[in-house]
Amino acid sequence: MHVEIRDAHLRDAERVAQLVGQLGYPTSSEAVARRLARLTASEADRCVVAVLDGTIVGMATVHASLTIVDDEMVAKLSAIIVDERYRQRGIGQALVSALEAEALRQGCALLFLTTAEPRAEAHAFYRRLGFEETGRRFAKRLA
Repeated sequence: MHVEIRDAHLRDAERVAQLVGQLGYPTSSEAVARRLARLTASEADRCVVAVLDGTIVGMATVHASLTIVDDEMVAKLSAIIVDERYRQRGIGQALVSALEAEALRQGCALLFLTTAEPRAEAHAFYRRLGFEETGRRFAKRLA
């Protein structure tokens, strides 16, 4: 099995919206198209898709930024999803590897992510890839 990792394009919006919905965030292809346009215009962000036999089976995004607590830049793996029908095939690992390379290319010394508490399978996946649990996420919606 050979999975291709490539940059996401606006024409991918409908499939990416379906994947984002599987992650638990229902959205429209129009909203995803707007978001992809912003991400692809940003030098700090990258969105990639995993393609298997011509079908998009996963996607991931990364955001690089400066921080006051580190001399080097850091990168946040801000989203990753593999279609539930294609899991356990190395696709998630391929997505993470591609975005690790992107983070290094941007000069980042740390790659981190946040994940929902109930996603035990995802937590085990991240640990297998060498991520360590270092804290909790707190969020506040702004008006």
